[in-house]
Amino acid sequence: MIEARFGLKARPFDKNIQSRDLYPWPGLEELDARLEMSKRSRGIMLLTGEPGTGKTVALRRFVDRLNAEHYLPIYLPLATVTVLDAYAQLNRALGGQEIRSKSLLFREIQHGVAQLTAQGKQPVLILDEADLLRSALFDELRILLNFEMDSQDPILLILAGQPQLLAKLTLRIHLPFRQRVAMRYRMPAMDETHTRGYVEHHLRLAGRKQRLFTDEAILQLFVQSGGVPRTIGNLALNAMLNAAGRAKDLVELDDVIAACKEMN
Repeated sequence: MIEARFGLKARPFDKNIQSRDLYPWPGLEELDARLEMSKRSRGIMLLTGEPGTGKTVALRRFVDRLNAEHYLPIYLPLATVTVLDAYAQLNRALGGQEIRSKSLLFREIQHGVAQLTAQGKQPVLILDEADLLRSALFDELRILLNFEMDSQDPILLILAGQPQLLAKLTLRIHLPFRQRVAMRYRMPAMDETHTRGYVEHHLRLAGRKQRLFTDEAILQLFVQSGGVPRTIGNLALNAMLNAAGRAKDLVELDDVIAACKEMN
């Protein structure tokens, strides 16, 4: 309905957006810079942010840009698994043999990393939803990444999660792991200017060249979403449906207010 009403070629704010088409706002560009720095220095990076701020899609863009000849990206959703299951998943991703012994898995993983390093290939391990990781896994990761008596960092480990991840790592039992974190970044929300830019960018991707949202509607989108990209997109899409249902040519303040009520 909205495609025909507003002259769109596709539905806007699609979560399957190509990583090359992400809206280039300062929060994303700063994350890109820090990921590139971490790629060179390796070690451990923490990426945190509220749900919907774009952490995962930004990591997808980072992975898409990696040279496959020199990097092996490994994305693992380890949130609630046991230590043994985590080892098995990582070993499988490294091409290791199927083993169910923790000690043998440990050895197999370190052997797999050493082989990749000898081939000039760096593993990039991404653990998403890391705020849900069991406490025992932090110690296991620290020990697992200890190469050559802690003199090498052959892996880039990125832990991505909600702000609770930082709170969890402040616990004294995680001090040894926390001391090994080389880079931290908290994904910010957008301001009003970039909320407007985000909406207009996605509408252009969908084929709309003319203005669609009034200034008052954009301001309300920003206020109600808190500048969180996922929420901006959801509210904007529902506001467009409201406007289209009333045969309007522009999305106005009352359409956004109605969308907010529907989503609350």
